[in-house]
Amino acid sequence: MFIKIPKGRVYEAVIIGQQIRHTRRMKDMSQATLAQKINVTLGWIGRVERGIHLPSLKLLFKIAKALQVRTRDLFPPEL
Repeated sequence: MFIKIPKGRVYEAVIIGQQIRHTRRMKDMSQATLAQKINVTLGWIGRVERGIHLPSLKLLFKIAKALQVRTRDLFPPEL
């Protein structure tokens, strides 16, 4: 599968962000709810999902717990 990476963005940040967005939507959870559960801003969640920010491991663990998935489920198979 071809993924277009916007200029200036890191490949891993983009695909991890896409995976977080996909998982969040599959769980029928809003960005606001996820942000509240992990104690970050709504804007930060949006920037992560767009691949602008790459979350720390600590935040990836929190995201996985909030989404009720394993942390490795947030990493697409191509990584």
